[in-house]
Parts: sequence; structure tokens; C-alpha cells
Amino acid sequence: METITQEQLLMDRIEHLQIKQDIELRQLKTQVHGSIQLLNPFSSLFGGNATLETKSNLVNTAINISSQLLSRNSVLGLFQEPIKRFLVNLFKRFIN
Repeated sequence: METITQEQLLMDRIEHLQIKQDIELRQLKTQVHGSIQLLNPFSSLFGGNATLETKSNLVNTAINISSQLLSRNSVLGLFQEPIKRFLVNLFKRFIN
């Protein structure tokens, strides 16, 4: 039977602490990633958390704001309908 020296005990303890540190670091990274996802406004709107009604309201609001801006500008007013159709298609593709 081999006797365990102080040096072996110390090495075992260091190895144990390194493993514990790695586990805690992975947990911390997961928590930080989760917090970033919660703080990101686009992930809550366009992620899996948003309902279809919320997405629809967001698209309708964006379309209304865009059309109001285009209708006030006389030069761009000529292109309002094609641009409006383009924006509607773009938003629909973005949601789906």
C-alpha cells in the first residue's frame, strides 16, 4: 500500500478546484447568455415568445408609419404604392 504524501493531496485538491471552476464558469456563461437574450428587445418580439397578434400589430404599426412618412413627401408620394407593397412583403417574410 502506497502512502499519500502532502504533495499528492495538494495536487488532488488543485485538480478538484479546477474542475469546480470549469463547471462554475460554464454555468456563469449560460446565465449571462440567458440575461442577454432577455434584454434583447428583438429576440422577445421576433423570437418564440411573441404571439402572432403582437407580431401582426408590430408590422401594421411599421407599415402605417412608413406610409405616413411617404405620403408627406411629395416626391416619394408617386412611389408610395409600390414601396408600400414592398414593405408589406418584406415584413411578412421577416415574420415568417
